[in-house]
Amino acid sequence: MKTKTRPGISIVLPCYNPLPGWWQILVDAACELETKLPGTPIEYIVSNDGSANLRLMNIPALTGIPNLTLLDSVINEGKGAAIRKGAAMARGEIIVYTDIDFPFGTDPIVEMARIFQDNPQCAFIYGNRRKSYFKKLPLKRRLVSKVLQVLNRFLLDKHITDTQAGIKGFRRKILPELLATRTNTFIFEIELILRLLQKKVEMQGLDVSAKPSVIFTDFSIKVLLREAANFIKIIVPISLCKTHL
Repeated sequence: MKTKTRPGISIVLPCYNPLPGWWQILVDAACELETKLPGTPIEYIVSNDGSANLRLMNIPALTGIPNLTLLDSVINEGKGAAIRKGAAMARGEIIVYTDIDFPFGTDPIVEMARIFQDNPQCAFIYGNRRKSYFKKLPLKRRLVSKVLQVLNRFLLDKHITDTQAGIKGFRRKILPELLATRTNTFIFEIELILRLLQKKVEMQGLDVSAKPSVIFTDFSIKVLLREAANFIKIIVPISLCKTHL
């Protein structure tokens, strides 16, 4: 790994049993961002969430990426936990997290950097998936996403329907709110956005679409039941508060 410099942007990349060749995608993305954001120091934090038979330090291809931090967790705790661990190590003024295969490419990261520069009041940017994205999802994932969109509109904010796009960006001042979340799985983003809405943090959506090469996996019934339980844990306190208003 090259000598580390103070980053302007930290990119947190959670991973769990990534597909073969994922490290080349990361290397290519780092090269793209170096070209698209010249003069902006970027650090990459790969947060391995207990992947089977994967030890990040044993991948030579990663050694050429400057400002690279590798976190190896032995236990699989969930995407939310992996993002929190990675974000806790971030040193940049802007922190972005996305999936290890960069499913939306690097352009949204460049656009987030521009938005934060042009709008000092904006503190949080969330990906807003286009219709073409949902058409590619397996049936169960598509149904879950649509149900969450409806529930988000009624329970969170009518303008924020997509909480689950796998890319978010925020200013460093938001980091304590992310670290204070308790949900370990991917649905933790609902908890995060709820916290930010309660504190009246200015947010902005950014339309994103998946790369043609992205392969979507489906959810098992076990995962669906687990996420339903997590969703209830997050939402019930909100409903009780609204009942007593």
